[in-house]
Amino acid sequence: MFLDAFGVPKEVTADNLREYPYDLHGTMLLTSSDFEVYIPPRWHGTIYSTEDVLDSYRRRFNPNSTLLTFHALQPYEPELICCERCVLEITALPAGQSLHSESDVVVFLLKLTVSDKNVLITKELGNELNFFPHSHHYHLRIIDEGIDIVYVDDKIYHGTPSINYQHQRVYNMVSKLQPFQVMSLSGRTLPDVLRNLCRKQQNYKKNN
Repeated sequence: MFLDAFGVPKEVTADNLREYPYDLHGTMLLTSSDFEVYIPPRWHGTIYSTEDVLDSYRRRFNPNSTLLTFHALQPYEPELICCERCVLEITALPAGQSLHSESDVVVFLLKLTVSDKNVLITKELGNELNFFPHSHHYHLRIIDEGIDIVYVDDKIYHGTPSINYQHQRVYNMVSKLQPFQVMSLSGRTLPDVLRNLCRKQQNYKKNN
């Protein structure tokens, strides 16, 4: 998925390309190497993930390295990146292995420096939902600050056969994290059962 000018994740495909004014030098987040991602025409930005995921993706799909830049993130180690209109702190969090293969899966934690919000971006959920191990300093940080927004891939709710175990895993994740908001990567409305798990809005950070 891409990050737009304000650091908001966008799932870009050939079908919705005209709806997305993407930056030719923009940012893409790679959550696994199971599937080849869609690269818009003339796009030559930077793809972020862990070294293992990037290496696996390059071996499997042999992308054009003359146009693309691959940047490996160390798990749990935040880095600052620049989008067109904002600066973000980005951290790659291991999420185990894919439920359909042995490929590694990662999720991304973004901290918006202007609003000080923590945003968790997921696409595929692996076999590990404990993104913040108790033994790691990130656990204390998230306990203290909380998660403001969780993004999930809503394809399992729209246009595909119902898969109960995937629904349950998304439910378990949101229930555990209790963000202020849960949103879909496509922008479509998610089921009420997920939104009802969120914390009350009266405690939400300012500048929402």
